[in-house]
Amino acid sequence: MTSILLPLGINAQDEEVSTLFRGYKRYDTDYYVALETKFSQLDKDLGLHLGGKIGVIFNNTFSISGAGYGLLPTAKISFECPIQGHETEKSNNYWSGGYGGLFFEYINSPNRLLHFTANTFIGCGRVTYKNLNNFFGNQNEYFSKKRDFEHPSSIILILEPGLTAELNMTKFFKMSIGISYRYAPNFKLMYEEKLVPNTFFNGYSINLVFKFG
Repeated sequence: MTSILLPLGINAQDEEVSTLFRGYKRYDTDYYVALETKFSQLDKDLGLHLGGKIGVIFNNTFSISGAGYGLLPTAKISFECPIQGHETEKSNNYWSGGYGGLFFEYINSPNRLLHFTANTFIGCGRVTYKNLNNFFGNQNEYFSKKRDFEHPSSIILILEPGLTAELNMTKFFKMSIGISYRYAPNFKLMYEEKLVPNTFFNGYSINLVFKFG
């Protein structure tokens, strides 16, 4: 009788117990810092965005990070400033601004030399334009009379999905190039709605990323 019950007892111990709560799954986490340059379609010109990300990678396949970008004054506006007193600015006005938010990324086959990622940025920011003569001229006058030099601006919400090809340069350094599409549905430049369409800040970007970590 004992010889019959003993194997049954062993089998019962080997069988996994079914439970309602299985506990927490362990995740491997890594941290990274990335520098990014974005060459972006902006009105009828090309805008240059510089920024970066700091984030966490889970199991080498999914990451969440905080991201921020600044729009350098590289793209000219396509109209003359209509504000009274700004007539002398002529065509020396350039778009500028900044935005930040959360960046989500899925990494496919991260251990391969060349692999692909799918990502989405969600955030908000502010876009305006500035006159470079005023800004880089007399700085004391600019900051003391900043209100006289201010131009209309727009608060923007941004959704930007993208695809990236990533290359493992070393174990701790990766380079990638990708394409994304920036969608800003609520762009509305005060006083100049007829001059600048609401779709102005929508556009494609070519992105170059240097990732460390």
